[in-house]
Amino acid sequence: MDLHRSVAHAIDNTATGLARVFMFSRSSASANTLAELQQYEDWGVDELFGDLPEVPRVQVRRRRSPGRFQWLDLGFPSAHQALSASFRQQSTDAYEANNTVYARWIRHDDGRRRPTMIFLHSWMQTMSVFEDVMLLPRFARRLDVDVLGVHLPYHGRRKPKAAAFHGEYFWTADLVRTFEAMRQSVHDVRALVGWLAQENVGPVGVMGVSLGGMVALSLACFEERLAFCIPVAAHLDLAGVLNDAGLLRPMRTELERHGWRPEDVSAHTQSLGLDRVMPKIDRDRILYVVGNYDRILSAHRCEALWQRWGQPPIHRFAGGHLGILTHMGTTLGVARSFLDGLGVGGEAAA
Repeated sequence: MDLHRSVAHAIDNTATGLARVFMFSRSSASANTLAELQQYEDWGVDELFGDLPEVPRVQVRRRRSPGRFQWLDLGFPSAHQALSASFRQQSTDAYEANNTVYARWIRHDDGRRRPTMIFLHSWMQTMSVFEDVMLLPRFARRLDVDVLGVHLPYHGRRKPKAAAFHGEYFWTADLVRTFEAMRQSVHDVRALVGWLAQENVGPVGVMGVSLGGMVALSLACFEERLAFCIPVAAHLDLAGVLNDAGLLRPMRTELERHGWRPEDVSAHTQSLGLDRVMPKIDRDRILYVVGNYDRILSAHRCEALWQRWGQPPIHRFAGGHLGILTHMGTTLGVARSFLDGLGVGGEAAA
């Protein structure tokens, strides 16, 4: 057990160090928006995240489809409205690329009707050829689902040209932009769930890893139409992420220069009620996947959320945050059994 822990910590620490050297060294300073956070405290948490988006007009383009899948590209304007008037103007002018939602839908081509699993990627993931050719088709085959991979704000095709890397503008000391990125993530995926319901594709669920897992957990609290939710290596303690994750040391340093420490972030999130949110879908429809030795989105914080949510089904693996890469096969096997147990599997097409 000690060997597993040591290896897991070494992998996570090495990845963190490399990211700080090769990525964060090119980052620009963030704006100090702490004075603008007061306006968010005037809203309840359901008002911040719970408004049901209108069904978007989605453009669908069929791509060349290798193997036994249909590949469809989806795109639609993000209807997310920032609460901060100054940031709303900034997002229109400086982050134009972020204002369109992109997704790749990989559907089985055998005529059977299957559930659709929305996949939400991790922070700094590019949604590149690797995801399209290797990752998403593997999920589709192993889980017997159609997979819809969404580009989260400031990632993939939504990355602004000025950003040094994918997701740079998601987690920064500009807490207004960071909070709005999370709000936009939830809003965009809920809009997509509404469109899928209108298209009558059958059950729709979500799986997210790391940052995507945090969005998936949030969706479980505000989107009742989800048939299932599989958050991987994630929790919802935003101040805890800031305190624990070596990746976010530059963000901590900047916030401290602005006069805020992780405990101040914690007090703010508590004032919003984010530490008390509970799932709106049945807890038996949530499969929580946790790395026992995760030090980035720390295992003890994942366990605390699992306890507070009434101990939904859980799969623990003997690894750290990046350990999900080496434990993916086992995790997909557990997830397949979980989905089969829910009875959301495919059915013959009419």
